[in-house]
Amino acid sequence: MQIVWASEVEQKLRELIADAPITYRKYFDADVKNAARLQAQRLGKSEIDEDAMVRGFITCVPRHLRDGLQEVLGQHNVDLQYYLPVFDEPNLVHKSIDNPAGQ
Repeated sequence: MQIVWASEVEQKLRELIADAPITYRKYFDADVKNAARLQAQRLGKSEIDEDAMVRGFITCVPRHLRDGLQEVLGQHNVDLQYYLPVFDEPNLVHKSIDNPAGQ
């Protein structure tokens, strides 16, 4: 199934990444897009909406580093109460999607 990005969601992702602390940005290259795609698939969606994108944004960062994301998400009017359970989800292995050998 082909999963597409809603243009406004892709723009919001760019804004979130731009506002994230520099130490987090290394996780946001292709990883967040792959994580969002996995979240959309898991939720049975054909489009990456804001929900799948935020879930991907959170889960691409290792669990022990996620506390710093709450401030960024709050600044962008993301309902932290709704996403608190996602902060406990395991870190998704994203690079394996595009490169099964992990290279």
